[in-house]
Amino acid sequence: PEEFVYGEEDFVLQAAGWGDPDSAPSRFDRVLLTGWRDRMERGLFRYRLGPLPTRVLPGPVRLVAQLNEQRSTERRPPQPVRSLRDPFDPGAFNFTRLRPAELLFRLRRTGGPGPPPDPLLVAINASPLERGHVLLLPEPARRLPQVLTAPALRGALEAALLSAHPGFRVGFNGLGGGASVNHLHLHGLYLGRPLPVEEAPAEPLGPRLGLLRAGPAPAFLFFAPGPAALEPVSRAVCRAAEHLAGAGLAYNVLATRGDPPAGPGAGGG
Repeated sequence: PEEFVYGEEDFVLQAAGWGDPDSAPSRFDRVLLTGWRDRMERGLFRYRLGPLPTRVLPGPVRLVAQLNEQRSTERRPPQPVRSLRDPFDPGAFNFTRLRPAELLFRLRRTGGPGPPPDPLLVAINASPLERGHVLLLPEPARRLPQVLTAPALRGALEAALLSAHPGFRVGFNGLGGGASVNHLHLHGLYLGRPLPVEEAPAEPLGPRLGLLRAGPAPAFLFFAPGPAALEPVSRAVCRAAEHLAGAGLAYNVLATRGDPPAGPGAGGG
């Protein structure tokens, strides 16, 4: 696939607001969405993504419910999970088996703070949840299991900073936490509305660490005030993930823009 080379000057530190989310797409947005739509027109997905009925459910948590019937009927059956530390199985489906046309581009950074992250391969998710739903694959040929690593997370966080759309989100599903393939990957996609958890109050535990209690499950909030903090935050998130997995607890990670745990004006952006 072609390379998408970027530098720190390409980071969008202030994305567009929800009032006009498509006003000024970044170079990253244009390349990703153009390639994604091209693959949709060429029939490379398992289904054609149409309008998705969406509403916010009543109640204090305000869950966002979305109906995507084709994903439940057409997607590849998830692989069984026997342990949160299942090794990579070369006999099961993995991302070395993707068709070349499913690959969009390879992300590679030059310059910037600290050593660059490992290149990320960006591929379509053939069973998409939303428009622009892609897989972020850290060197699939290394055949790593679905255990989050700091280099992979840092690369995905940098990808999030390349988007100017307010709804572009990066996420990770661990084994037992929704992952359907035991081969290291993260997700990127464009949401059509903000998620309530992104505005939920956090109990400060430290300058860049908070505790979210308002969601359907408690969560830690890690905050990076700028690109230079992505590496230490990635390491901190992965240390927490390792502790959770060691305790037998499955986990997920969601990366979004927002304020520090202490609230607006507490530093960073």
